[in-house]
Amino acid sequence: MENGKAKVLVVYEDGHDALEAAAREIKAALSRKASIKLRAASEVSVPEILAASSYAFGVANAGAHAWLEIRRVLGGMNLAGRRAAFFVDRPKAAEQLKAAFAPAELRLDTADFTVSADGAKAWSAGLVDRP
Repeated sequence: MENGKAKVLVVYEDGHDALEAAAREIKAALSRKASIKLRAASEVSVPEILAASSYAFGVANAGAHAWLEIRRVLGGMNLAGRRAAFFVDRPKAAEQLKAAFAPAELRLDTADFTVSADGAKAWSAGLVDRP
């Protein structure tokens, strides 16, 4: 990793202002500790996925069209051990997406963050802090 900083890819579902705002809060919270890239789900590229060491996914509707390509790509990609976390507009919104991402062997050791709650800064620290 360049300069010892983690590379975090923050992906939020297209068309959801609350998720995009939360993604920006996560970026602000982690900008001193990590290199952060924000992307709408429909704009994410394979090289961006491969370059990241951690991921945060903002989900409102796990079955939304915006997630189709990411679901396909992560279904055939091995990212074993890389951290992933989900920020959602309501509890359990990401369950279907987590199941679809299972073949990538991402490490899900952070509870989902509901964007209507406070605490984005503390939650996002789990993406880069080592246990």
